[in-house]
Order: sequence, then C-alpha cells, then structure tokens
Amino acid sequence: MLRFGFEELGLNLIELEVYAFNPRAIRAYEKAGFRQSGVHRQSLYRDGKFHDEYIMSILREEWAISQSVNQ
Repeated sequence: MLRFGFEELGLNLIELEVYAFNPRAIRAYEKAGFRQSGVHRQSLYRDGKFHDEYIMSILREEWAISQSVNQ
C-alpha cells in the first residue's frame, strides 16, 4: 500500500491516526516505518475515560531508505 501511495500516486507523506489503547496497531505501523508525528490529546471518550489519538506518518524518503535496506 505504501509503494502504491509513493510510486503510483506520487505522494510525499502518508499519515494515519490510531488510538493509544491499541498498542498492537501502533507496533505494526512502526514496523512499517511510521513515526509518531503528533497527538490529539483525550480526543475519544470510551469506557468511562478519555483516550489520546496518535497521528503517525511516513515520508517518501524514509520509505525509500527502508526499501533499499531491505533488498
């Protein structure tokens, strides 16, 4: 999916949002090369408490470096 975004669509930045209570997803995104670039503090009220929402992103150049290392 990242290859399609960067190579086919010509994007320079791909970002996503994930809730802090989902550590498995956060780990998977980090393995794909995403970094935390921001946070919406206490943006979701669920199960009686507020939760942060992380903004994660990856730049084309970061993705390209990871592709050259993995080959």
